[in-house]
Amino acid sequence: MAEPAAIEASGSLAGRLYSWLTAPLLSVGDSSLSAASLLKFVVFVVVLVWASIRIRRALRNRWLPRLQVDPSVAETLGTMTGYAVLVLGLLVGLQTLGVKLSALHVVFGALGIGLGFGLQTIASNFVSGLIILGEKPIQIGDRIQLGELHGRVARIKIRATEIVTNDNISVIIPNSEFISQRVVNWSRGGNRIRVRIPVRVAYGSDPKRVREALLEAANGLDALLKDPAPDVRLTGFGESSLDFELLAWTSEMLQRRGAFISMVNLAVLDALNRHGLEIPYPQRTVTMNWTAPAGD
Repeated sequence: MAEPAAIEASGSLAGRLYSWLTAPLLSVGDSSLSAASLLKFVVFVVVLVWASIRIRRALRNRWLPRLQVDPSVAETLGTMTGYAVLVLGLLVGLQTLGVKLSALHVVFGALGIGLGFGLQTIASNFVSGLIILGEKPIQIGDRIQLGELHGRVARIKIRATEIVTNDNISVIIPNSEFISQRVVNWSRGGNRIRVRIPVRVAYGSDPKRVREALLEAANGLDALLKDPAPDVRLTGFGESSLDFELLAWTSEMLQRRGAFISMVNLAVLDALNRHGLEIPYPQRTVTMNWTAPAGD
């Protein structure tokens, strides 16, 4: 007699559990949601998120690289595809759940108004990211200058771009700044660039000797190209100096521009010292007129 009672009790417990799972808990428009349907939807969302991540990674790391798509474009296409799969999957899941999307129009409208005001900056960065990926003013690996920031483009995303400085500091810059500000791309025309090193020498220095010393310094550095050949120009007459400029080409030091400029300056200083050429200090000439007092 005890065994049938236990079965009956367990059947009653299972019945109560089934009734609780299938009982309406939430109403959305004309649709009623139960605990069982919500549990199924949660599992569906978990699987959907997992699938979205897998698709995004497969596009970015395998499928698009095989088509020789630019890495930054592959990153953006993978991200956008992942989001599209997620949104479409959620819509399908809601339909399967029995929720009529027409019942959510008011909610979507309110969210749209709020997002329109609150996400203007994100929308601006998103559009700027599309412009960057379309026009390609910068690409991954480029050496750029944005204001006072110098660094290498490590990653271009749809909202922001990652720049790594020579100090190995990662800086995340909103894409809108690349559209609204002036950007210097040192790698745009290739790895070869021309540098300009200003040099000042004292008045009375022989310009021919100055030119000889500067070309000697440039030709002694392996980091400077011999073709095109370095050149020296007299650019002006300062208050206390003759102003020259050393122009030379390099293809090796783009990623270490500060160290490169320092190396060239040291070589120039050594060459000037060997040739007995002086770097001037600022000079002022003061003329005093003295008038004797009347009656002296």
